Amino acid sequence: MISLTINQGTMLSLLERLDAASLPPAKRRRITQQIGREVVKVNRQRIRAGKAPDGSKWAPTKSKRKHKRLTGLSKRLRARGTEDAATIDFDSRFAGMIANQQHQGMSQPFTAAPPKSAKPRTSEKGKKKEPFKPTDSPCTRSQATRLRALGYKVLSERGKRRRYRKPSLKWIQAHLSVQRAAIIIRTTTGETRKNRWTVETPARPMLPEASSDELLTIAAKAFKKMGWGGDQ
Repeated sequence: MISLTINQGTMLSLLERLDAASLPPAKRRRITQQIGREVVKVNRQRIRAGKAPDGSKWAPTKSKRKHKRLTGLSKRLRARGTEDAATIDFDSRFAGMIANQQHQGMSQPFTAAPPKSAKPRTSEKGKKKEPFKPTDSPCTRSQATRLRALGYKVLSERGKRRRYRKPSLKWIQAHLSVQRAAIIIRTTTGETRKNRWTVETPARPMLPEASSDELLTIAAKAFKKMGWGGDQ
C-alpha cells in the first residue's frame, strides 16, 4: 500500500527550519496534522488533473472511464499526524493497492482459460430451433459489436425471398456463444488465439518523496495558516 511518511527526522528538520522545533508536543501534533492536510490538498488537485508530483502529465489510459477511476482516487487520500511525524495514505487497503500499482507501474501476465465444452440451451416452447447451439455463456456485447463492424450477416427467413441481413446486437448475443463468436471473428480477420499475454501498466506517480523540497513550502504554508511564530 502506497503512503508518504514524513518521519521524525524529516519533520524535525522542517520544524527547525521554521524555528518551530521548540513548540510543545500538543502544538507540534497540530502542526504536523495541518502539514498532512496541506500535502493531501495539493496532491488531490494533482491527481484530479492526472499529473505526477513533478507536474508532468500521467501516461494516457486506454479509456476515459479508466482515467476517471484513477483521478477519483484523489477523494480517498487522508492524513494523520503525531507530534513527530505525518502520514499521508489512502483510506482503504483496496484503494491503496490500486494506487500503488499505478504509482510504481507493473507488468501483469495473463493466461487464457481453456474453452468450455458446449452445452446446448433449451429453446423456448413454440420457437424455432436456434441456428447454433450456444453454451451457457452468450457472446459479449463487445464481440457482437465487432461482428457487426466486420459485416457479419445471417440468412433471413422473413418473407418469401430469402436474403442475408445484418442482425442486431441483441440477436447476436441471443444466438451466438462466446466461443462461436470468437471463432467467426478469428476466421474473418485471420487473427490467432492468444494463450498468454502481458498487460503493461506505466508508472503514474501519485505522491511525492518524503525528502521533497516542496514539503518545506507546504510546511511553511501550514505553519502560517495556524498563525504561530517560532517564539511560541
